[in-house]
Amino acid sequence: MSLLNTITMEQLATRIAAMLVYVALQGAILAALARVLGDQRPRYDGRLTLNPFVHIAISGFAMAALFRSGWIRPLRFDVAANRFGRLGLVLIAVVGLILMLAVIALSDLLRAPVEALLPRTAGYSVLYIIQQFQELATASTLLNMLPLPGLIGGILWQAAFPAAERRLERLAPMVMAALCILLILGWIPDFTSALLDHLRLI
Repeated sequence: MSLLNTITMEQLATRIAAMLVYVALQGAILAALARVLGDQRPRYDGRLTLNPFVHIAISGFAMAALFRSGWIRPLRFDVAANRFGRLGLVLIAVVGLILMLAVIALSDLLRAPVEALLPRTAGYSVLYIIQQFQELATASTLLNMLPLPGLIGGILWQAAFPAAERRLERLAPMVMAALCILLILGWIPDFTSALLDHLRLI
Protein backbone atom coordinates (compact mmCIF):
# COMPACT_ATOMS: atom_id res chain seq x y z
CA MET A 1 0.00 0.00 0.00
CA SER A 2 2.73 2.44 -0.93
CA LEU A 3 2.39 5.61 -2.94
CA LEU A 4 4.90 4.09 -5.36
CA ASN A 5 2.48 1.33 -6.31
CA THR A 6 1.05 1.73 -9.77
CA ILE A 7 -2.73 1.65 -10.10
CA THR A 8 -4.39 0.84 -13.39
CA MET A 9 -7.61 2.50 -14.47
CA GLU A 10 -9.34 -0.88 -14.17
CA GLN A 11 -8.20 -1.22 -10.56
CA LEU A 12 -9.30 2.32 -9.77
CA ALA A 13 -12.75 1.83 -11.31
CA THR A 14 -13.34 -1.51 -9.59
CA ARG A 15 -12.13 -0.17 -6.24
CA ILE A 16 -14.57 2.71 -6.53
CA ALA A 17 -17.39 0.25 -7.26
CA ALA A 18 -16.25 -2.00 -4.40
CA MET A 19 -16.03 0.93 -1.98
CA LEU A 20 -19.57 2.02 -2.85
CA VAL A 21 -20.77 -1.47 -1.91
CA TYR A 22 -18.67 -1.49 1.26
CA VAL A 23 -19.82 1.89 2.59
CA ALA A 24 -23.47 1.09 1.79
CA LEU A 25 -23.35 -2.22 3.68
CA GLN A 26 -21.21 -1.10 6.60
CA GLY A 27 -23.16 2.09 7.19
CA ALA A 28 -26.52 0.32 6.96
CA ILE A 29 -25.37 -2.48 9.27
CA LEU A 30 -24.29 -0.06 12.00
CA ALA A 31 -27.47 2.01 11.68
CA ALA A 32 -29.64 -1.13 11.74
CA LEU A 33 -27.88 -2.43 14.86
CA ALA A 34 -28.48 0.90 16.59
CA ARG A 35 -32.15 0.77 15.59
CA VAL A 36 -32.53 -2.79 16.92
CA LEU A 37 -31.04 -1.64 20.25
CA GLY A 38 -33.52 1.23 20.49
CA ASP A 39 -31.38 4.12 19.21
CA GLN A 40 -33.26 6.07 16.54
CA ARG A 41 -30.58 8.71 16.00
CA PRO A 42 -28.91 7.12 12.95
CA ARG A 43 -32.36 6.71 11.36
CA TYR A 44 -33.18 10.37 12.00
CA ASP A 45 -29.80 11.30 10.51
CA GLY A 46 -30.75 9.42 7.33
CA ARG A 47 -28.17 6.66 7.84
CA LEU A 48 -30.58 3.70 7.96
CA THR A 49 -30.24 3.17 4.21
CA LEU A 50 -28.23 1.26 1.61
CA ASN A 51 -27.61 4.49 -0.29
CA PRO A 52 -23.79 4.65 -0.26
CA PHE A 53 -23.62 8.40 -0.77
CA VAL A 54 -24.98 9.18 2.70
CA HIS A 55 -22.26 7.02 4.28
CA ILE A 56 -19.25 8.25 2.29
CA ALA A 57 -16.35 10.00 3.99
CA ILE A 58 -14.39 11.73 1.23
CA SER A 59 -10.99 11.02 2.77
CA GLY A 60 -11.86 7.38 3.46
CA PHE A 61 -13.22 6.92 -0.05
CA ALA A 62 -10.08 8.40 -1.61
CA MET A 63 -7.79 6.22 0.51
CA ALA A 64 -9.79 3.11 -0.43
CA ALA A 65 -9.55 3.95 -4.14
CA LEU A 66 -5.81 4.58 -3.96
CA PHE A 67 -4.62 2.28 -1.18
CA ARG A 68 -7.44 -0.27 -0.81
CA SER A 69 -8.28 0.68 2.78
CA GLY A 70 -10.79 3.27 3.93
CA TRP A 71 -13.61 4.22 6.26
CA ILE A 72 -17.18 5.49 6.28
CA ARG A 73 -18.56 8.75 7.64
CA PRO A 74 -18.92 8.31 11.41
CA LEU A 75 -22.41 7.67 12.73
CA ARG A 76 -23.77 9.53 15.74
CA PHE A 77 -25.43 7.53 18.51
CA ASP A 78 -27.70 8.33 21.45
CA VAL A 79 -26.32 6.42 24.43
CA ALA A 80 -29.35 7.23 26.57
CA ALA A 81 -31.74 5.72 23.99
CA ASN A 82 -29.76 2.49 23.64
CA ARG A 83 -31.41 -0.20 25.76
CA PHE A 84 -27.99 -1.43 26.87
CA GLY A 85 -26.49 2.02 27.34
CA ARG A 86 -22.73 2.17 26.92
CA LEU A 87 -22.51 -1.58 26.44
CA GLY A 88 -24.89 -1.16 23.51
CA LEU A 89 -22.35 1.04 21.72
CA VAL A 90 -19.68 -1.59 22.25
CA LEU A 91 -22.05 -4.19 20.79
CA ILE A 92 -22.72 -1.99 17.74
CA ALA A 93 -19.00 -1.60 17.03
CA VAL A 94 -18.03 -5.23 17.61
CA VAL A 95 -21.05 -6.88 15.98
CA GLY A 96 -20.96 -4.39 13.09
CA LEU A 97 -17.40 -5.37 12.23
CA ILE A 98 -18.11 -9.10 12.66
CA LEU A 99 -21.14 -8.88 10.37
CA MET A 100 -19.03 -7.19 7.71
CA LEU A 101 -16.52 -10.04 7.90
CA ALA A 102 -19.45 -12.44 7.47
CA VAL A 103 -20.61 -10.53 4.38
CA ILE A 104 -17.10 -10.78 2.93
CA ALA A 105 -17.09 -14.55 3.44
CA LEU A 106 -20.62 -14.96 2.03
CA SER A 107 -19.81 -12.89 -1.06
CA ASP A 108 -17.88 -15.90 -2.34
CA LEU A 109 -21.28 -17.55 -2.92
CA LEU A 110 -21.91 -15.03 -5.72
CA ARG A 111 -19.10 -16.38 -7.88
CA ALA A 112 -20.88 -19.50 -9.17
CA PRO A 113 -24.11 -17.70 -10.24
CA VAL A 114 -22.08 -14.93 -11.90
CA GLU A 115 -20.04 -17.46 -13.89
CA ALA A 116 -23.17 -19.39 -14.86
CA LEU A 117 -25.50 -16.52 -15.75
CA LEU A 118 -23.38 -13.72 -17.24
CA PRO A 119 -21.54 -13.59 -20.57
CA ARG A 120 -17.81 -14.15 -20.26
CA THR A 121 -16.68 -10.50 -20.48
CA ALA A 122 -19.37 -9.17 -18.14
CA GLY A 123 -18.84 -12.12 -15.82
CA TYR A 124 -15.12 -11.45 -15.55
CA SER A 125 -15.82 -7.80 -14.72
CA VAL A 126 -18.29 -8.68 -11.96
CA LEU A 127 -15.97 -11.35 -10.55
CA TYR A 128 -13.16 -8.81 -10.45
CA ILE A 129 -15.40 -6.36 -8.57
CA ILE A 130 -16.27 -9.12 -6.08
CA GLN A 131 -12.55 -9.79 -5.59
CA GLN A 132 -11.84 -6.09 -5.11
CA PHE A 133 -14.75 -5.80 -2.68
CA GLN A 134 -13.43 -8.69 -0.61
CA GLU A 135 -9.91 -7.26 -0.48
CA LEU A 136 -10.99 -3.68 0.15
CA ALA A 137 -13.67 -4.59 2.72
CA THR A 138 -11.24 -6.87 4.58
CA ALA A 139 -8.52 -4.21 4.69
CA SER A 140 -11.04 -1.54 5.73
CA THR A 141 -12.55 -3.75 8.43
CA LEU A 142 -9.10 -4.41 9.88
CA LEU A 143 -8.32 -0.69 9.85
CA ASN A 144 -11.66 0.14 11.49
CA MET A 145 -10.87 -2.19 14.39
CA LEU A 146 -8.44 0.45 15.63
CA PRO A 147 -10.00 2.40 18.55
CA LEU A 148 -9.52 5.78 16.91
CA PRO A 149 -12.09 8.60 16.72
CA GLY A 150 -13.66 8.59 13.26
CA LEU A 151 -13.28 4.84 12.79
CA ILE A 152 -15.79 2.21 13.88
CA GLY A 153 -13.48 1.15 16.68
CA GLY A 154 -13.61 4.75 17.86
CA ILE A 155 -17.20 4.15 18.97
CA LEU A 156 -15.59 2.65 22.07
CA TRP A 157 -14.46 6.13 23.08
CA GLN A 158 -18.05 7.39 22.97
CA ALA A 159 -19.07 4.37 25.03
CA ALA A 160 -16.41 5.23 27.62
CA PHE A 161 -16.99 9.01 27.57
CA PRO A 162 -20.53 9.71 26.29
CA ALA A 163 -20.37 13.34 27.42
CA ALA A 164 -17.29 13.94 25.23
CA GLU A 165 -19.07 13.34 21.90
CA ARG A 166 -18.41 16.81 20.48
CA ARG A 167 -14.75 16.73 21.47
CA LEU A 168 -14.38 13.33 19.81
CA GLU A 169 -16.07 14.69 16.66
CA ARG A 170 -13.57 17.57 16.56
CA LEU A 171 -10.68 15.16 17.04
CA ALA A 172 -11.78 12.78 14.26
CA PRO A 173 -10.62 14.94 11.27
CA MET A 174 -7.10 15.16 12.72
CA VAL A 175 -7.02 11.39 13.22
CA MET A 176 -8.24 10.83 9.66
CA ALA A 177 -5.57 13.18 8.31
CA ALA A 178 -2.90 11.23 10.21
CA LEU A 179 -4.28 7.94 8.83
CA CYS A 180 -4.14 9.34 5.29
CA ILE A 181 -0.47 10.21 5.76
CA LEU A 182 0.32 6.77 7.18
CA LEU A 183 -1.47 5.04 4.30
CA ILE A 184 0.31 7.18 1.72
CA LEU A 185 3.67 6.40 3.31
CA GLY A 186 2.80 2.69 3.51
CA TRP A 187 3.38 2.59 7.27
CA ILE A 188 0.22 0.65 8.18
CA PRO A 189 0.79 -3.14 8.25
CA ASP A 190 -1.34 -5.08 5.77
CA PHE A 191 -2.78 -8.37 7.04
CA THR A 192 -5.53 -8.47 4.42
CA SER A 193 -4.37 -11.56 2.54
CA ALA A 194 -3.98 -13.67 5.69
CA LEU A 195 -7.44 -12.77 7.03
CA LEU A 196 -9.12 -13.10 3.64
CA ASP A 197 -7.68 -16.58 3.20
CA HIS A 198 -9.27 -17.61 6.50
CA LEU A 199 -12.61 -16.01 5.58
CA ARG A 200 -12.70 -17.92 2.29
CA LEU A 201 -12.27 -21.19 4.18
CA ILE A 202 -15.38 -20.57 6.31
